Amino acid sequence: MRVLVSPQEFKGTLRATQAAEALAKGIGRARPAWQLDLAPLADGGPGTVEAFLASSRGERRQARVQDALGRPVDAGWAFLEDGTAVVEMAAAAGLSLLSEAERDPWAAHTFGVGELVRAALD
Repeated sequence: MRVLVSPQEFKGTLRATQAAEALAKGIGRARPAWQLDLAPLADGGPGTVEAFLASSRGERRQARVQDALGRPVDAGWAFLEDGTAVVEMAAAAGLSLLSEAERDPWAAHTFGVGELVRAALD
């Protein structure tokens, strides 16, 4: 039997690739004869770049951009073999970059996402 293992992240615990590997390990123990294909998923949030690179040919690149409060952060993006750029908004302006006390919609911005897009275009 051939099985597709295709989870999304388990927010705050496992990235999509880690979840796929853990599920495959368990399935492999229970059904060692099964052929497992791993295809982690993402919805544009944390893990999107990693999920694309796990299922596509390409390379991870980084750019120094601003986080949602204007602080410098190194944000990753993917450059795929076909020339497509995958930009993960959460890498520049995601909630995971802010503490609970910093989550102020009146002070936060997404300027760094534009910087990340610019880096991909360059």
